[in-house]
Amino acid sequence: HDVVYELKYSQLVDILNDKMADDANDGSDANNELAVQKLTKAINNKIATKNDKRKTIGKENLADWYPQYALLQEVTKAALKNVSGEVTVAHATGDIVEFSVTSFYEVGLELGLIDEKNDMVYYSDGSE
Repeated sequence: HDVVYELKYSQLVDILNDKMADDANDGSDANNELAVQKLTKAINNKIATKNDKRKTIGKENLADWYPQYALLQEVTKAALKNVSGEVTVAHATGDIVEFSVTSFYEVGLELGLIDEKNDMVYYSDGSE
C-alpha cells in the first residue's frame, strides 16, 4: 500500500510521442507529427474557437495560461493511459462550463487519445 509512482512531464511527453510514432509506423501513411505538437495545435484551435464565441457574447479572451493547463491535462491523461493500459476520465459535475479548462477534454476525444466509450465515466447525481 502507499505506493507512489511519479513521472515528470517530460517523461509523459516522451511516452506519448513514442506511442504516436509507433502508431505512425504501422504501415499506414499516418501523420508522424509529435504528440505535443498535435495537441498544441488542437488546443490552440479550440481556444481560437472559444475566444471567437466569447467575443460574440461580449466577454474577454480566455486567459494566457489556458494552453499550458489544457496541454498538461491532455498529455497527462493520454500518457498515463499508455503507461497503465487504461484510464478513467470522470468529471465531478455533469455541467462542464464551456470555457473551463476541463472542457478541453474534448481535444483528447477528437484526437483519439481518449476513447469516449471505454475511458469516460459521465457524472450522475443519482436521480436517474
